[in-house]
Amino acid sequence: MNIRKIAELAGVSTATVSYVLNGTKNVTADKKKRVMEVVSKYGYQTNSIAKSLRVKRTDNIGVLVEDIRGFSVPAIINGISERAGENGYRILLNDLQMLESLFNKYDQITQHKDRINAAISLLLYGARVDAVIYVGMFDRDITGIINAIDKPLVIAYSTASETAVRSVTYDNENISCEAIKYLFNQGHRRIAVITGLSRTFPARARMKGVLRAFKEAGYEPDASLILNGDWEYAAGYSRGSELVDMKDPPTAIFAMNDLMAAGTMDAISDAGLNVPKDISVVGFDNREIAAYLRPKLTTVDIDLKGIGLAAAQTVIDMLRNRDLTTTPKKTVIPCKMVLRNTVATINFSKGAL
Repeated sequence: MNIRKIAELAGVSTATVSYVLNGTKNVTADKKKRVMEVVSKYGYQTNSIAKSLRVKRTDNIGVLVEDIRGFSVPAIINGISERAGENGYRILLNDLQMLESLFNKYDQITQHKDRINAAISLLLYGARVDAVIYVGMFDRDITGIINAIDKPLVIAYSTASETAVRSVTYDNENISCEAIKYLFNQGHRRIAVITGLSRTFPARARMKGVLRAFKEAGYEPDASLILNGDWEYAAGYSRGSELVDMKDPPTAIFAMNDLMAAGTMDAISDAGLNVPKDISVVGFDNREIAAYLRPKLTTVDIDLKGIGLAAAQTVIDMLRNRDLTTTPKKTVIPCKMVLRNTVATINFSKGAL
């Protein structure tokens, strides 16, 4: 089976068959359908290597992930794969396996610069991908980490400020503001916050949203109710215990991720108190555990698949139109509140500042 025979059986020209198989020109839906029916029936396969040399593209997008075990990574990859497939692209995945080396050392990414760039070079010159999507497992600025390349580069879940780089991330500040306002609307005034590592971007951005919510509501936050955590369960438990043991404990606690929220809930329970009757709790991330905690955790959902979809669409747009002014420098995907069972409505007078 060759192109000439496919054209004969489909009742089209050989040029039309070539356009359909190579995706080089638009063809009417009817002609495309007839060609693909013949191709499917007789099992014709193109020589992808010869095609890539001829059209100077492989239709492959390289996806480099810091670690596939990072909670955010699988859903982002799912979105990338879906959008790439819809547009005729394949993804080639490379896992750097950096979870252990970066565990709670998220700002030490610079130590892995050579390793990251070697992996990108392998995708570009070994696998001959048309573009690269770099998927971080933590929300941070990686400016200066990735060397300049002559093909489209998109950063997902992290950001970078290089001129030619595009990034897709999520909104920390506005949703944190919304979470605190939600607690205000439920009658809470004495609201505590357990932050992530203070030097990290998400902790700073989320705290900015928290402070904005207080300001817009006309209240001053109690500094004694703002405690630093480190994103882990143990920190949530220890900080939660401190808050519970206060002479005048908070009526609600915003933990900046679900792991710390789970620790906080256990600390409240171990103190003989009830969530949400005595103290309400809000988390962040909407990890799988959030729906299985008792009671089920009210939290913030990050649209991880949406980040993947947007990252893939951005790189596809860059491939189809090399004018970078047509693609946004940074795409921010909105988050949303997931209301479950860990927030109680109280009287406005209770716990007033």
